[in-house]
Amino acid sequence: MTNKEARVPVPPKLAEPAMSGRPVRARPTGLAWRQAGDEVVVLDLVAGSYHALNASGALLWERLAGWTTASELAGVLVSVYGLTPAAADLDVVRFLDACADAGLVEIAES
Repeated sequence: MTNKEARVPVPPKLAEPAMSGRPVRARPTGLAWRQAGDEVVVLDLVAGSYHALNASGALLWERLAGWTTASELAGVLVSVYGLTPAAADLDVVRFLDACADAGLVEIAES
């Protein structure tokens, strides 16, 4: 077995907002969102795009209306869905990473 084959898989990329420990919130301008059943549709009026969020994404998105942290969001997933803290952390990292990549959130200055 070569060194390349023996490598341990690299964990998923950790999102800047999630791992910074700094508060994060939905971008305060240029966004509109609507609840559709247990899902949320976010319209980015500046980019001309929309983002459909499933039930857990909708739950997190609602908390992004004000400043919150990744650990607070993970706590919501643990409380509502009974996830383990590790699974909740990973879900929040992925969620915030996708939101940051789409330009939907802002991160508080340190």
